[in-house]
Amino acid sequence: MRRRLAALLLGLALLLGGCGGGESETPLPTEAPPTATLPPEPEHPALPTVRLYFDGLLRGRGYVFADTVYLPPALLCEYYGLELRDESAGDELRLELPGVSLRGEKDDPVLEAEGRWLYCPGGWFYDGERLCLPAAVIEKLFGLTVTVSADRSRAEIGSTGYALLQGGENYYARHFDANDLYWLSHIIYAEAHLEPLAGQIGVGNVVLNRVADERFPSTIVTVALDEKQFDPVSSREVLYPTDETAMIAACLCLEGFNTVEDALYYVNPKLGEDGWFRRELRPVVSIGSHDFYA
Repeated sequence: MRRRLAALLLGLALLLGGCGGGESETPLPTEAPPTATLPPEPEHPALPTVRLYFDGLLRGRGYVFADTVYLPPALLCEYYGLELRDESAGDELRLELPGVSLRGEKDDPVLEAEGRWLYCPGGWFYDGERLCLPAAVIEKLFGLTVTVSADRSRAEIGSTGYALLQGGENYYARHFDANDLYWLSHIIYAEAHLEPLAGQIGVGNVVLNRVADERFPSTIVTVALDEKQFDPVSSREVLYPTDETAMIAACLCLEGFNTVEDALYYVNPKLGEDGWFRRELRPVVSIGSHDFYA
């Protein structure tokens, strides 16, 4: 992980200069549609199950753990005819798909795939012999959308195409504006370097949510460097060096991972008055020392 980050920082430094035919009838099927062969019950029998459908056809099951839907990548590989090798051992995750190597450690909330970061705060587990990963990670790996019902009893995947994750050396420096990544990581560090990774991602999400909101400036740099929005700008703490976690949090934000939904504001109630937030805004979530509001 550190080698990948070092390559990313080097790439940023270089970029910153130091900073048919007609219709025909379709015959009716003469055989009953195939039925899904469900995998064995998970290691934890009390774990709620999620039925997984491809284009309306039941193909297997996933699980709900800590309010997150988990799905087995092996099931998708079977459906799309992709080779999958699971070389994991002990607390180390090692998964090989065509052109994609996924790596991670049991207690690390971040997975690495081809020079990119994937957020996996609840880790992974095994259903019998099959690895299960969060739906958000599955979406990134296979380039698909997983639609989960409100009660988390079923998940649906449209099978029209997939695109396995693409990465490469200095992926973020090559695919995102270097100034955006630089200043996003710096404001995350200045505002939340003592917070857990989820809270640091949340601060980055607030920046991106403001960029998307017409009431705020329209770029990451102008939001991150607006002293009316963030105290570390006027105090110049935003100029302090960033660290590995803040840089990864910024990358995860740019990857689309979100821990605070549509929040536009946050406050540490122990350090700042939160009366206005509670009166005028909608509470979203509390992470670490910060309360996030929309």
